[in-house]
Amino acid sequence: MSHYVNPLHPSVHAGNTSSYSTLGSANHVSSPAASTFLIPNRRRLAQTPYTPSGKWKSTSGRMQPLHNPITFDLKGYSKQGFPMQELCVRGEYALEQMMQGATDQVLAHTPYLRKITIHIRWPGYEHTEWARPIEVVTSRGPISRATLAQAIALNFARFCEKAQMERPQSPHWRIGHGGITFERLVLVSLWNPFEDAWQADVAVDF
Repeated sequence: MSHYVNPLHPSVHAGNTSSYSTLGSANHVSSPAASTFLIPNRRRLAQTPYTPSGKWKSTSGRMQPLHNPITFDLKGYSKQGFPMQELCVRGEYALEQMMQGATDQVLAHTPYLRKITIHIRWPGYEHTEWARPIEVVTSRGPISRATLAQAIALNFARFCEKAQMERPQSPHWRIGHGGITFERLVLVSLWNPFEDAWQADVAVDF
C-alpha cells in the first residue's frame, strides 16, 4: 500500500494524533518527545541536545527565557512534519498553500531577538560541528514560519553536502550514497535548548 502524500492537496486523516509535547516555560523547555507518524518508515533523528560548556553555563547563567517549539506541518497533517526537499524547491505562494500557518510570524513576540543560531548534532557526526546564524527579523518584518523553515532546510542541505565527505562514527545514520540523503529529511519542529541556540527536530523516511 502506498503512503505517498500529495503536498498540494493533503486530506485530513482520522487517525492523525501525536504524543508530541510543546510544553515550555521561561526556565525550562522539553526536548522533542516521541511522535506517532502516519508513515510507518518515518523515524525521528536521534540528536543530542545542545548544551554550552559547563564552566560558561555556570558563570553566566540563563539570561533569556526559552521558547516553545515551532512546528512545521502540511495542512491537515498535524505533528507529521514537512519534507525539506519541498522547502527548497517551492516558492512562497506554493508554501502558503501547503504549510499550516505558513505566514505566521512565529517569533514576533520576542522583539529583542534579532537572530538565532541553529545547531545540527547529527548522530555519528558530532565531530562535524555545525552552528550557523539565522536572521529572524527581515526587511519585511519578523520572519514567517515558511521562511524560517526554508532557512533551516538550507542549513541541512549544506550540512549533508559537507557530512557525506566525512567518516561517520555511527553507520546507522550515515549520510550520503547508500545511506541517508537530504531528500529523505522531514522538518518536524524547531526547539530552543539554550539561550539563542536552536535545534531542528527532524525525521527520516527510511
